Amino acid sequence: MTPPTRSAPAAPRPALDPLDPLTLRERRARAARLARRLVAHVLRPANRGAVDRQTAYVQAESLVPVGDVDLDRYGTVTRQCATDMLVYAGPRDGSGSLVRRILDGDDGEPDDGSAPAGLLLDAVELALLDRWRDGGVLGHFIVTDVVDEHAVLHNLEDDLDYRVFTGGSEIRSEALLPGLPLSGRVLPVGATWVFAGTPAVFAPDSIVDVVGGVVELLASTPCPAYRNPRTLARARELVADHHRAFRDLFGDVLVEGTASHVMDCYLRFQDRIGAPSEEFALLGSLRDERWLPDDAADPDDPAFALAHHPVRGLRLLDWYGQLRQVHTPPLAPWKPRRLAQVLADPDAPSWVLALLAERHPDHLDALYRAACGRPGLVWERDGAALLRDREPAAGRDEPGLVMASSIMGRVPPPGPDGADAVSRR
Repeated sequence: MTPPTRSAPAAPRPALDPLDPLTLRERRARAARLARRLVAHVLRPANRGAVDRQTAYVQAESLVPVGDVDLDRYGTVTRQCATDMLVYAGPRDGSGSLVRRILDGDDGEPDDGSAPAGLLLDAVELALLDRWRDGGVLGHFIVTDVVDEHAVLHNLEDDLDYRVFTGGSEIRSEALLPGLPLSGRVLPVGATWVFAGTPAVFAPDSIVDVVGGVVELLASTPCPAYRNPRTLARARELVADHHRAFRDLFGDVLVEGTASHVMDCYLRFQDRIGAPSEEFALLGSLRDERWLPDDAADPDDPAFALAHHPVRGLRLLDWYGQLRQVHTPPLAPWKPRRLAQVLADPDAPSWVLALLAERHPDHLDALYRAACGRPGLVWERDGAALLRDREPAAGRDEPGLVMASSIMGRVPPPGPDGADAVSRR
């Protein structure tokens, strides 16, 4: 007699995505309406002071000379930028964007312009916001094609194409022509994108200036070029190759010594790897040794170091000798104070601190407890999280290369003298 069989328990059914029942047109319409609601919420009268402060911050950070622009237009543009930041990036104090605070349930009401109190959203809107948690893509684009209510935009920063629905913004598709440069934020909605607001459209003959601004952005952290998976993979591959070359050359991941010795090691390493590639360059500060002090001041002081990480790449450190001393016993009163200063410095990479801790583990608990004011800290348990959390999440795993301007050479047309926009800078 065949024994009875028992069917396997049914797998739990996945939760229905509120966007699934909607057509693409319905999704786009809801997304465009939601984007306008978010802006209106930030601009409500109660937020006027916060928006004014964020606008002042944008103007202070702007590289555009105020005397070169129309003041009314300048005020409008910078206020729009400030509003966009409050919605999608967060205020200058880093307390979180309106989008993130809605999703995370933070309904507090600090006077920073991004509190979600009073903004009621349905399930569809929350599902859209979940796709906008990281702010979509803020970029500089070239229009490459226009089809019906969509424009195909080539992003000069990440070398990717975006199919953007134009119907929800104040700019219509018929106003966009192939070759036109523009900048703005686009938000994902299924297989297409929508404008978060009205993009800034530039004259076709301003392409040189647009590309020049993009080239400067490519050296920022996080680097917008690394939104492109191919670019990111290539950069990581190059950094890994450089790391192997560094270890083969020096037998370690770190070289310590005087300024002259460390710079000599850097030049030897550079000779070994050659030019990183057509698309990439080493960090700009490593291409110029003039900022290093003269060894004649103290020729025997091995205060400097050259270190290489398998992902983050090469760093020249002018504080390594002192920080090595901080990490070695005995625990003098000045050492926690100096470590606290370094921990507060965003330019001091956490992976170098981790390397020091690995090589000098004798009094880490006492040292970091005093430096951080955390009596219960145990380095073995808490150290990795402490170092991770002091760095912005966006740049933690970025390759230690910057995009070189040559990647832009194939986009802009030649200038009047026959040179492309990048080589003219």
